[in-house]
Amino acid sequence: MKMLFVVALDFCLNVSVFAQKYVPQIKTGTVLNYTAYHKAFGQEVPLTLTVLSTTAPVQLKFYVPQLGTGTFEMSAKAVESGKKMAIKEPSMDDITRLKDDETLAILSKTTFNNLKTNNSFELNGQTFTVAADATPFKINDKEADVFYAATANGKTKLWILNDPDFPLICKLTGGPQGIDLNLQSIKE
Repeated sequence: MKMLFVVALDFCLNVSVFAQKYVPQIKTGTVLNYTAYHKAFGQEVPLTLTVLSTTAPVQLKFYVPQLGTGTFEMSAKAVESGKKMAIKEPSMDDITRLKDDETLAILSKTTFNNLKTNNSFELNGQTFTVAADATPFKINDKEADVFYAATANGKTKLWILNDPDFPLICKLTGGPQGIDLNLQSIKE
């Protein structure tokens, strides 16, 4: 009986040590709630992105209170190999088609593969290096499985969901366009 108790206790301790971090399932209908901070205006605004399609062309419907709504569309080429993240004013009540080298709120598959394989990647002409981050990033009050990466000068930082199918940008600080993003919650 004592042996059974020891084995059970050991199992419980080991399971908690190897507990998986949270990776939300992002699919059609998933709602991503961000805050966006625009440095030039010194203003933080809520930004809601709803996933309309996870296969190319990937479509994200946006909503910003007092501004409006519309849709961003990323081509198959952008989703596969884009090296830029577009943060720009969209067309209201219309579809804003991004260029073939631009994504929005996600890394391309090639960029994510470089992140995983080389612990570095290029985005918007900047080189990012993956590093450890002592502060866990939480989504829906759960510790998320994210990569933390920063430029050599440390001015631009990214937290990226460890999901090869949808490598979501969870947080961006020091964005070169003067806009920072922070994922607040996800409704799967």
